Amino acid sequence: MIPFLRQVAGAYAANELGNLQDYCFVFPNKRSGVFFTHYLALEAAGKPFLMPEIATIAEVTRSFSALTEAPRLDQLFILYNEYRELSGENVADFDRFLFWGEMLLNDFNDVDLYLVDPHKLFVNLQRFREVSANYLTEEQTEIINRYWGEKFVHSSPDEFWNHIHSTPTPLENKFLQLWEVLDELFERFHKRLLDNGMATRGMFARNAVNLLSKGRDRKLPFSRYIFVGFNVLTLSEIKIFEKLQARGCADFYWDMASPAFSAKGNRASLFMQQNVGCFPSLYDLGELYPENPDFPKIHITGVPSAFGQTKLAGQQLDRWIASGAVTDTADAIDTAVVLPDESLFIPMVHAVPPAISALNVTMGFPLKNTAVSSLMSAIVNLHLRSSRSRGEWSFFYEDMRAVLTHPMLQSYAPEGCNALLRLMVERRLYMVSAALIAETAPALAFIFTPVTDTNGIDEVHDYFFRLASTLREFTAGDKERMIENYFLDTYLIELENIRRACRNWKISMKDTTFIQLLQSTISSASIRFTGEPLKGLQVMGVLETRALDFDNLIILSMNERVFPRKQYSRSFIPDSLRRSYGMATTELQESIFAYSFYRLISRATNVRLFYDARTLSGKNSEISRYIAQLLYLFPECEVDHDLASFSSVISEEAGLTVEKTPEIMAKLKEFTVEGGRTLSASSINGYINCPLSFYLKRVCGLDLDEEVMDYMDSGTYGDIMHAAAERLYKELRGSRHEVKITSEILDSFIKDEIKLDTVITELINEKYNRYPAGDRTPLVGECKVLARVMKHFLILMFRAEKGIAPFDFIDGEHKVRGTMRITDSLSVNIYQIIDRIDRVYPSGRYGEGLGLLRIVDYKTGGDLTEFKDMDELFDPEMKDRRKAILQLLFYCNAYAQQTGYDGAIRPQIYPFRTLSTSGLPPLKYSGEALDDYRPVNEEFMERFRSTIAEIFNPDIPFTQALKEDSCTFCSFKAICRRNPQ
Repeated sequence: MIPFLRQVAGAYAANELGNLQDYCFVFPNKRSGVFFTHYLALEAAGKPFLMPEIATIAEVTRSFSALTEAPRLDQLFILYNEYRELSGENVADFDRFLFWGEMLLNDFNDVDLYLVDPHKLFVNLQRFREVSANYLTEEQTEIINRYWGEKFVHSSPDEFWNHIHSTPTPLENKFLQLWEVLDELFERFHKRLLDNGMATRGMFARNAVNLLSKGRDRKLPFSRYIFVGFNVLTLSEIKIFEKLQARGCADFYWDMASPAFSAKGNRASLFMQQNVGCFPSLYDLGELYPENPDFPKIHITGVPSAFGQTKLAGQQLDRWIASGAVTDTADAIDTAVVLPDESLFIPMVHAVPPAISALNVTMGFPLKNTAVSSLMSAIVNLHLRSSRSRGEWSFFYEDMRAVLTHPMLQSYAPEGCNALLRLMVERRLYMVSAALIAETAPALAFIFTPVTDTNGIDEVHDYFFRLASTLREFTAGDKERMIENYFLDTYLIELENIRRACRNWKISMKDTTFIQLLQSTISSASIRFTGEPLKGLQVMGVLETRALDFDNLIILSMNERVFPRKQYSRSFIPDSLRRSYGMATTELQESIFAYSFYRLISRATNVRLFYDARTLSGKNSEISRYIAQLLYLFPECEVDHDLASFSSVISEEAGLTVEKTPEIMAKLKEFTVEGGRTLSASSINGYINCPLSFYLKRVCGLDLDEEVMDYMDSGTYGDIMHAAAERLYKELRGSRHEVKITSEILDSFIKDEIKLDTVITELINEKYNRYPAGDRTPLVGECKVLARVMKHFLILMFRAEKGIAPFDFIDGEHKVRGTMRITDSLSVNIYQIIDRIDRVYPSGRYGEGLGLLRIVDYKTGGDLTEFKDMDELFDPEMKDRRKAILQLLFYCNAYAQQTGYDGAIRPQIYPFRTLSTSGLPPLKYSGEALDDYRPVNEEFMERFRSTIAEIFNPDIPFTQALKEDSCTFCSFKAICRRNPQ
């Protein structure tokens, strides 16, 4: 079928080639005008002629006025100033005004586009009950009835006002207060714009209607206006069409070549029949309105992937090239790919076959999808959550990590980024001072310079200007960073525009509004690619296809809420009032999309539609209503419908193992007496849990646990509890070898809450808040609550220990370093820190030579204190393996070896979690209290040495954990591809 625009061009080339210079052809967008010019030259067949004027409807309405179009920011600031003067609100309230100011601008523009009388629309509740229900003029009523026909629902404004209670609620009162000033605000807004030589698009349209209504004595710049390819019209457009038609200087062409347009009830033709009837064409285009148009053959494919659609679209282009459907790969202007979902632009460009050498991208690429935009957003969040404490600015670690790991910044200053990331992990900093950042990574100081006043327009402007300018210097001259360069240039321009507008209209802001306004402006901007519009494969958005036709057509993302896109237009004017005054509602958007779809596919020869076939919850996986209509409402349409699948080979993966090569054995040798590295009970526990994790963490020195937490984890909590108990007892012992602890001393600990609070505060500030040792800054929030919990458990411990008093405290955090013989040929280095060593007197008689030495391990978790055999300590598949008991028994051996002590040692666990209910329970073996480690030591050490010998056995590889529960909190589970629930 001949393209619609070419048919129009052919009619005028055949009949009025010599008069074209006096005509103005008006199109829905610039792209259709470019194609029309191309077709006009083809139809002229080499005959000389002068090119007519090519314009959009917005350009035509602007041509009737000497005013300039007001920039959006200027409109917003003018509206705010008028509102402030009208309502008496304080200037600082612009921050609250910003949200609904945008809505008012849209509503005021619609009021003009639909020629609504604002005095009747913005009537207050009291006046409404006094005025006539005939709220439209006779002329408006006649136009709307003729244009809408029987489909127009003539709603009454009563439906809107009936929602207001006889005694309005506080929220309704606020709405009414605003509503009652809208009439005057509308007038003042327009007057201020006119006083400054500016207007909105709606004002241009209303002005054009008024000028054309003044009579035929006004000379028009063109003898004829030809309107081509329009669909849903605003009331102002209808009036312009009518006035020009009445003057005999208008012509109209409507594209109705689709069988869907004759189907009753189809929204695609909701207004087109009225358009054709009210505004007929001067020339009969023959094929333009065929009596029985047919659908082309359509192939619909469901793809269980968004990006997978682009891959299959690329394959379809390859097939069309091979079959000759794409006639010229160097100039594939007859082929288009339509992207309702703009996020698929980049993967679609990569999926285009290499044989297609030219692309013409008519859709704008959103700046919010660029790498620089994500970096800027991360930096904005960094400053919005920064804080000042004791005169020093600091940044939150999560915000810093988002900035420092950004690929663009990593390529700019990798050393500085990685140095700061290491600093946060090594020192567990979740608030990092600006001074420390500048000291560690001076090259990044321009990013982490504090914005001390986020409300100050000049300071915020200056910071982001320096930021964007510095990044622009980094990307300058790099052709691979063309999009980033364009973004930064646009960012700098918008930055200056906002400050200029703020200064011109004397706007002040607070609550970071300037930053939010900048982000909002950038997020709505897009990159308009330049190039030859009449050459190459056409990659387009939906609305860019208006009036254009293609032989080969691919449309992606044919899913509900994507195509058609669900429109949520925020407005102060409810739908009931919009319908009453003939204004646009959300339903009109459906008509526009439906018309665009059916018009586009009807003139094509080859049509491929793809949709996302996934059925994941919350995804837009429902097929578009247009696909459903093709399948079920148009049986004459020849449709192939299939589902694409991706083949995959599922094989049982072998467990991940690391063989002990000579290089690995050399590393293991570092733990022997020939090296300087050490093993501990916790590392042996780690090996039993997962040999592979032991290899990665202990042998290779890797640790992927780089999470810096802004809450106190269990490890830090336990460290503070241990340190608090150690400090209290060590301060009491002083320089002595040991100290007697009596019930009176324990009572003094319990009663001296100030002392407990001071010790806990200092330790929390040191180990968690990372303040200098001894810092007593008052705790707040979570720290304050946890400090009370810690004090509670320490008091419970002191009360429980009164039951064993008097006893001797010997040492806390006792370090044991030495070697342990494993076999005749293997001895390893060991290093342990024992929580506490003391001596108790079970007989109740305190005196020299009567006491029992204890090795105490503080536990803040839920560790068990009973075991029945050694398997419960060493079997990696054992549920609730007694890791704490294994550790304690090793402590006993290590201490005895270090000191040469061969007497009884009682292993003791202090379970803080159950102190209030269970007190200090003894360790039990096979149901009996274990007061001396020696009876079980031979069997224990045999298993212990055997485990260590296994580590050094070159024939036994490092394997994954046998029990997947061991992987739950492992840092390396992503490496070994385990993801336990």
